[in-house]
Amino acid sequence: MTKAEQKQIDRATTQGRGAMFRTMAIIHRAGSSRTQKAVELAISQGDAWAEFTRLGGALLHKSEV
Repeated sequence: MTKAEQKQIDRATTQGRGAMFRTMAIIHRAGSSRTQKAVELAISQGDAWAEFTRLGGALLHKSEV
């Protein structure tokens, strides 16, 4: 994950858990495979897979569906 992507997640974290997860989903869709793996690892470590769904291979936060 790049410094800019991490900075976006840090900014979203101050707005709440939902904003952080939406930002992670957006970064996952737009990021490289390395970034996608980092986001998936963070989701797994936070035990937050219930907050997400996949649609056509794209990771979506439940608020985006």
